[in-house]
Amino acid sequence: MAKSFENLNRELIDYIAARDRISIKSSKMNSQLEKYVLLVITEILNRVGQIRYVEMLYTITKELAINGIKANQKRIFFEDEGLDITNETDYAKGMISYKSRFSDSMANEYGKRCLARGIYVVLNFNYKPSGLSVEVINNTPVLRAEETRMREKMKKAMGYNDIAEFYMDNMDNTEGAGLGIALIMILLKNENVDPNLFRIITQPNQTIARVEIPFKDDYISMRSKEAAASGH
Repeated sequence: MAKSFENLNRELIDYIAARDRISIKSSKMNSQLEKYVLLVITEILNRVGQIRYVEMLYTITKELAINGIKANQKRIFFEDEGLDITNETDYAKGMISYKSRFSDSMANEYGKRCLARGIYVVLNFNYKPSGLSVEVINNTPVLRAEETRMREKMKKAMGYNDIAEFYMDNMDNTEGAGLGIALIMILLKNENVDPNLFRIITQPNQTIARVEIPFKDDYISMRSKEAAASGH
């Protein structure tokens, strides 16, 4: 017999209380998953006494998850259209078709197809009293053109403290994902979190978007550990 939602909630609360890490894997984003992610974030932050970050962290995590899931579904859409997503001409043509035709029902169907093909996004939460990290790992590589746009938006967003101002200044050349990247950095800045603790790491077979939130001065970020390990 299926467990009740209340029992699942209780088990999740107990799980988070007993560990310092939890992962969620999905090929689509829907209201049920959004509620589950919000519950996870709320319980984690409640455990470490940082409940004030719930709204910001949920907004950031949801944005990154949606970006990753859309990127995966977009790849299958391009295959269906017989277009090479890595070709500039095909990409421009495909994006026009994708934006005009893609719908919620298609997103649900493409989510199932991604799942069947083993294409997914993993949300990793690591938490302790001194700080927290969220990694959204997409098991497909980011396109070079999209990575360039994202990094341009990250660089531009450093000069803004207001998302509406950023949007007005960049409304002619900002795609949804670009606006989302700027939103994340501005949210971090407004909570006095170093925006450099938001990173996009590209690898041959996956893309990792990571946000870290220090709670105490003794928190050592993954970014600083990686820099030390590489000698930089």
